[in-house]
Amino acid sequence: MKRNILYIFNDNNLGGAALSLLDTLAEIREYVNAIIILRDTVEDEVSSKFEELGSCCYKIRFSTDYVNIGKVTDEKKENEFKQSYEAALQLLPIIKQERIHLIHINSSVSYFAALAALMAGIPYVWHIRELMEEQFGCEFLDKELKHELYIQADKLIAISNFVSLKYQEKFSLETKKIYDGLDIKRFRFEIDKKSDFGNIFLAAAAVISAEKGQIDAIKAVERLVQQGYTEVRLMIVGSGNDSYVWALKKYIKKKGLENNISILPFRYDLAGLRKEASYEIICSQNEALGRVTIEAMLAGNIVIGARNGGTTEIIGANEERGYLYELHNSEDLADTMIRAINTAKGVKDEIVNLAQTYAETIFDSRKYCNELLQVYDQVINSFVPKNQVAFLNKQNDRYKLAGSKKISGIQVSSNQLLKLQAAFNLSVKWIEIKQGGHNLQEYFDQYSIKSIAIYGMAALGRRLYDELEGSHISIKYLIDKNPDELDKVMEFTSLNGKMLEVDAIVVTVAGNERNIVEEIKSMGYGNVIGLSSVLNALN
Repeated sequence: MKRNILYIFNDNNLGGAALSLLDTLAEIREYVNAIIILRDTVEDEVSSKFEELGSCCYKIRFSTDYVNIGKVTDEKKENEFKQSYEAALQLLPIIKQERIHLIHINSSVSYFAALAALMAGIPYVWHIRELMEEQFGCEFLDKELKHELYIQADKLIAISNFVSLKYQEKFSLETKKIYDGLDIKRFRFEIDKKSDFGNIFLAAAAVISAEKGQIDAIKAVERLVQQGYTEVRLMIVGSGNDSYVWALKKYIKKKGLENNISILPFRYDLAGLRKEASYEIICSQNEALGRVTIEAMLAGNIVIGARNGGTTEIIGANEERGYLYELHNSEDLADTMIRAINTAKGVKDEIVNLAQTYAETIFDSRKYCNELLQVYDQVINSFVPKNQVAFLNKQNDRYKLAGSKKISGIQVSSNQLLKLQAAFNLSVKWIEIKQGGHNLQEYFDQYSIKSIAIYGMAALGRRLYDELEGSHISIKYLIDKNPDELDKVMEFTSLNGKMLEVDAIVVTVAGNERNIVEEIKSMGYGNVIGLSSVLNALN
């Protein structure tokens, strides 16, 4: 008999979790009727991929239950609980209509489906695919509730030994380790025809971010070029925070590495790039497992990975199936890349063969799916509804206390709206100036301003940087209280120390420009200009 399994998919895009679930559903669709719960903000490409497999998809509004470490507040915790409780209530009629036997929560980043399972009196399996603190620098909003819901899960599945160990250490919870499976035929290349290893490296990920460590690979290539490896090439693939990707591109340009490094948008199929490359770099910190590492091994690329987390687990602590370097150490990464380049071809051939054989043996989707189906059968057949009345009453009372007013997604304050409106108005003026054949450099020339500091490196600050870059106006300092990871790549300064030696400080913070200008002037700076003043003068 086919099982009706409801899957909770938490992501918005086709990252590793999505690809793993798609591979799984393709393998087990003869045994499982898959019902997929997607976030209402999910990209259409994601839902279409699930629908192509014949899965029934529902979109509902639900939130994630984590924030950056140290940012937990009672208000955030209660708001998130209210949203999760309401999402659980939305899930109940779907559970009834689809006659769900079991809920499979495909990530640790939300808990509403666990609440719904307890309300409906059905079992749930929780798949732990990430480590919030170690991997992303985040923490759960309500650790006590999360822990209690983990305990009540009918099975906890960990994606690797690394994750199993961490959950034992942090929560004293036993998990069943099941490595993800891949469609071996899709990713495996015939490698016996590989004639040579070129100096082409690939760094692919769904996301470009500080946690994924692409800056380390860029700095390593910079070092290689300085040492005479001028033909080395690095292809970085992924989507990410606009400001962070912008900063990486600026670093590449500043260091004159445009011919060595390219940043390419995320793509579902990496086969073409993997055929072009000989090596694949995995720079992520505390990767829970690392799907791209497995894919690279199957494709016959030699993996160079950061020595931590699931990456070490796959490559091997003694470099049995690739090369390891010290995490966030670009010099060690550069040395390791040189070591790989200069290794004899016969040795590299052996590494490639060992890695490919390991990957297709350990991470075969058929093996993974057999283990997963066994878990489903075991949990469903042995399930006995637990008496959860007291627990559920407690959560219901908490929900009522939070108030009856519904929370509808992101709350935008009137102050935020004013800032957005101000930024929009400035952008329109800027476009008018450009269409009139003028540029901001003319303003600085008129007032003999040859060096500036930019205060505020959000979108407007970055556009100012772009416009003045390469001109005779020197951008000597960048200042921002919340640089949004730009400080991981570019150098920022503060106004709290030594006086900055510049002709002017330009404030690009829309909506609060006047107050900031006056505040900086009170520190002793004579020439502090708001971006609006520059645009108004030229307009």
